[in-house]
Amino acid sequence: MDISIFKKSTSNLEQIDVQTAFNLWNLLRARYNSIEAVQMLINFVHDRDFGIVLEVLLKDFQTQTEQLEKAAKKFKIKVPSRPASDIKTSTRVDEITDKFIYHRMYADMVSEMNSLNSSVRNTLTNDNIRNLFKKFLLSHVDDFETLYKFGKIKGWEEVAPAYKTSKQGVKESLSTSEAYHIWHNINDRYIQSQLTAFFLVFAHDLDFKLLLTKGVNVLKKQIQMMEQEALKYEVQMPERPPASLQVPIDPETLEDRFMYQVVYKGIDDSIDAHIRAVIDTLRNDALRKIFLDLYKAELEIQDDMIKYGKMKGWAKVPPIYVEPT
Repeated sequence: MDISIFKKSTSNLEQIDVQTAFNLWNLLRARYNSIEAVQMLINFVHDRDFGIVLEVLLKDFQTQTEQLEKAAKKFKIKVPSRPASDIKTSTRVDEITDKFIYHRMYADMVSEMNSLNSSVRNTLTNDNIRNLFKKFLLSHVDDFETLYKFGKIKGWEEVAPAYKTSKQGVKESLSTSEAYHIWHNINDRYIQSQLTAFFLVFAHDLDFKLLLTKGVNVLKKQIQMMEQEALKYEVQMPERPPASLQVPIDPETLEDRFMYQVVYKGIDDSIDAHIRAVIDTLRNDALRKIFLDLYKAELEIQDDMIKYGKMKGWAKVPPIYVEPT
């Protein structure tokens, strides 16, 4: 059920804000470009299995395009020009190798993943549209995983610099970027944990106190998990925050609204950090799954925070998109 409070008072029509209107247009444009690229490149594919992978991606792109077109029509948003229904050519170009096509598709998938991630993060007014974008995003992440793993099997993936460790018996080593993301994740979690515990002392609203308490517990579990990964791969950990906080400040000096917005900003930043970790984790599949699980969990937390903030009237409201008459 959509609990958005940003509705027209005189009707049951849904509204969207100006950023959501742009997101619909931009994602539709990106999907049109991807469809056109796959339709062209699939003509030059040599590996039969690779052709099947591209057909699966194309089908998902087309399905999502139809839903985006429907949403754009509903909110009377100008749509980009549509590509041709298909592209066929019998020309064979030896210089266009499967490896080249793979890297071209990989770059497109990363670019669109970032666009979808951004669209989910800044679609705040309409819960239904945000859920639609989130569904597309998670489907896209699955498609990215399929493409990436296929390229890894074929040997088309470049090998990132390894993180050097003297530890013996580690089955799957780390790249330098993966070691950084483990350290960065722990460091961010330490800061967020300390900040959330600090705000818990000042919170006035009982529901907000419960939300912050839940956040502290979630962060504690995630910190323990990532610390274990750091120890496993001998990644140096940052300095831990204090075990307890002394707060000799008048609690009335901080408002719940301000604390909510700071906590929300931290969640939003974590989503961005997690998706970058997923994209940059190219060597260690088990670690990438951990980052992916953290990313999905953070998306759910953000969704709850948006709905809670709108219910309390604390959420920031972008300008409403005015439909053309």
